[in-house]
Amino acid sequence: MAESEHFFTDTRKELEQYLENRILLVKMQMTDKAGRLVGRLVVLLVLVILVAIILFFASFMAAYYLADVTGSLMKGFGIVAGGYLLVFLLVWLFRNKLGRSVTDTVIQILLKEQ
Repeated sequence: MAESEHFFTDTRKELEQYLENRILLVKMQMTDKAGRLVGRLVVLLVLVILVAIILFFASFMAAYYLADVTGSLMKGFGIVAGGYLLVFLLVWLFRNKLGRSVTDTVIQILLKEQ
């Protein structure tokens, strides 16, 4: 009888230890995945900032060049602004598809196995 009490006590302790280890493993896996996601987001943010700066200066260059070609500063900057308006409209039209693409990428990062 004492043997069966030890068996159930030992089994319960082992089960509790197993569950604690399993919970710890899940926490560690989620921390790893969250860390990778944050790392990618930081790199992406830095790249977006750099592209924005490049685009800003390239836009001024294009506007002044087009102003020289057209003979009017207003026309040069207007053409560049029209180009940005066109890009804005394209992004607006395809916003759902772009949103799904970003969502799918985040899910792939989170569910990707080592």
